[in-house]
Amino acid sequence: MKKTLLLLSIFTLIIVSCGDETIIIEPEVTKNSINFPFDSREDGRFVSIYKNNTDETVYISLAYAQNSFDDSQNYDFCNDIQNFRRGIITSEWIMINAKHPVIAEVSVPNQNDHPNLISYSLPMGTYLGFISEAEQCYKEQYDVFNITTNEAFALE
Repeated sequence: MKKTLLLLSIFTLIIVSCGDETIIIEPEVTKNSINFPFDSREDGRFVSIYKNNTDETVYISLAYAQNSFDDSQNYDFCNDIQNFRRGIITSEWIMINAKHPVIAEVSVPNQNDHPNLISYSLPMGTYLGFISEAEQCYKEQYDVFNITTNEAFALE
């Protein structure tokens, strides 16, 4: 009886522990570009491992745009990005990560403890990932994505 109860408890623990699947996103980053592999997601829970295949550290930022954008993929965010780079943060933004260093892949000592890993639980809205340090601004230096539900905060 005790063996059966013990086996049943272990089996239940394994099922409960493995129930949620972790979604890993790998945005690509260079000195002049950032690219998220999606434009829109329902669930704001995901893990990002930023991939920097250059030879130097690149600094990125992630901001939540408080204003709702119907056509966020075609909106020009360069004025706001240039203001951020000058130290002026627009009141319509909430900074999630500011000037976060993305280490070059050749400098990562252990892939199992990756320094470019960030876990997110984002609410519904428009998000902007961009290169923090650059002289000019153009579309390749930022990427926009939308989270369409508040599923990351749903009680299970």
